[in-house]
Amino acid sequence: MPLYERKTLARNLGRLLTTAKGQKVTKSAIVIESRIPHNADAPVNALNVFCILPDSKSRRSAEPRLCAHPQNYLKLALAAAKLAGMMRSSVISQLTEGSNLFSATARVGDEQLPPVQAVWELLKTELAVIVERHQLKQFFKDAYSMWASYDENILNPESWEQDRGLAPSTSYWPWAYLCAISRDSKPARLTLNENKKVVSGTVHAIEQVYLTLGWDPDGWVVGYLEFLPGLAVQSYERGDSKPLYDFHCSGETFTQGRIENVSFEVLDGASIQIPGSGSGDWPFRLRSRIRFERLTLQQLASALLESSFFPTPDPSLVPGIDTSAVMSPPDSLLAVMEAQLLGRKMPWPNKGGFSFLEELEQNILRLTGSFREWRQVQKNLATQDYLARSAAATTELERLKKAASASTLPDEVARHSLD
Repeated sequence: MPLYERKTLARNLGRLLTTAKGQKVTKSAIVIESRIPHNADAPVNALNVFCILPDSKSRRSAEPRLCAHPQNYLKLALAAAKLAGMMRSSVISQLTEGSNLFSATARVGDEQLPPVQAVWELLKTELAVIVERHQLKQFFKDAYSMWASYDENILNPESWEQDRGLAPSTSYWPWAYLCAISRDSKPARLTLNENKKVVSGTVHAIEQVYLTLGWDPDGWVVGYLEFLPGLAVQSYERGDSKPLYDFHCSGETFTQGRIENVSFEVLDGASIQIPGSGSGDWPFRLRSRIRFERLTLQQLASALLESSFFPTPDPSLVPGIDTSAVMSPPDSLLAVMEAQLLGRKMPWPNKGGFSFLEELEQNILRLTGSFREWRQVQKNLATQDYLARSAAATTELERLKKAASASTLPDEVARHSLD
């Protein structure tokens, strides 16, 4: 592995070992459990070529000479997971976070990695602040244990209810709509069906991108990028350059088709592929064509560094914000996100001037507030029903006792008269 990849794994492993230490697991025990080569008299010394501890705990004065092969980093991480009682899958995700070599997406170029890493670290910190500020762990835990769903009943909109008929819902996961991106585009011949006029245009494979905070039942708040794939056509010869959309397609290939009142045919026998919606196994979404991807450095780069902006209503990442003083390429959507994180002046008008973090917090307040009100109403209802049922049962019990007493009274009177 190149040095920057080794440093990424070593830093992540350092954080894992620090977490394990909090569970009373020693570094020597982890080395022995991992079975990596080590000195039996001082197993901990083997970590010198695999681990960079958090800055506050580091004793290094020179650049570490890190191992270039990933296998032993993994062995150490899995040993820490076993001894500290952590989930293997969670530990692997933590170990490989920010590493190019473990990504299923296209690799981030070496020259692009530092700015993406910087935005990634700042974004994670800001999201951690939001999670603590709004006590999201408790909110998610309560909603998950309730099998709660929000605004999914078309007969009772904008309301909470319990739904055990499906997998646990994600309808209560707060989100911010970032923007729409173009994944691919092809020249096309467009036919305006109202007047049969034929014009030149473009057909696009697009995805709407949402930043979503979700819940892992193991007790973690998880960041996702949520994608809604679709198709769009656009032409400056229509007299209205505003694009037309169709988000009811996913993973399909088109050579021709129709969106609203415009038919299209991709030129030169070419075709356009719509991004897929993923497996859909977890998390569950009422609109099953939505695709979740774990929020990672690579996903951030794929969505906001390597893709171009596509105009849709009300995105929170709008080109136009000042990106002259950012680390990211200034013409990228990642630069727009970085500028918002750094507090640069927002473009106007833009959704009332809200940044994507402000939109996320607005949705958090809306969801957590309404959920807690609903839970309080349900608890009050339970208390009222309990008292009412208890009083009714007590009254019925007294009535039955009196009835039983009255039914035995004539026999007692008759017995006394015989005596």
